[in-house]
Amino acid sequence: MHCLSIILNIVMFPIYARSLQSLISLPLGNIERNMMRIRSLSSLFSVATADIEFYNEQTALTNINEERLKGTVERIRSVLGYDNYSVSLMLLEDEEMQTINKDTREIDAPTDILSFPMHDAIEAGILEKPQFDIPDLYCLGEMLIDVPYVIRRCKDDEEWEYEEEDGGGVSGAMAEVFDPEKRLHMLLVHGMLHLVGYDHIDDKDFSLMVAKEEELLKELGLLP
Repeated sequence: MHCLSIILNIVMFPIYARSLQSLISLPLGNIERNMMRIRSLSSLFSVATADIEFYNEQTALTNINEERLKGTVERIRSVLGYDNYSVSLMLLEDEEMQTINKDTREIDAPTDILSFPMHDAIEAGILEKPQFDIPDLYCLGEMLIDVPYVIRRCKDDEEWEYEEEDGGGVSGAMAEVFDPEKRLHMLLVHGMLHLVGYDHIDDKDFSLMVAKEEELLKELGLLP
């Protein structure tokens, strides 16, 4: 191993410790899932500066336009002011998402999107700068999207009237979009905001995040 690789491993460990612990501290139950998760995590250490890594591990939606999804991530990243930070995106299915959600949030159910930021935020939208000016440290983190869950939610929203308390921190505009692939692009806005420090834990954070989310959706032309 080169000296630079050793330095990177030492530097990356304390910064990424929380995500590593939350994602791989508990066994998944089979080797295949462990390998997929390790591969996904390792990509965050190996991507070049400003890369957008994309992994499609689902079969519910075929012929997804990978380049368009990556383009949306790139546009969001640019608007947020983090052009020189890499991002990882994985599309997966219910079983894996449920396992990760249980391991990291103690919620034994799938969800639409999870974000794992690499850096702490000084405030919403402003991240702490990397401790060292090393390209590999310029990474926002990873987003996971459960595609079958998104498909079901689109069908549910088409059948039932949206109620604000069901939004979960997501702009109500999303409930008006019933095409799963279009909704993936809207979810990327939500996930990217989490990567740069936005959250919806309390009412104040919720209002701030939804307002920013709707601002970005409008700017990106993603509103219905």
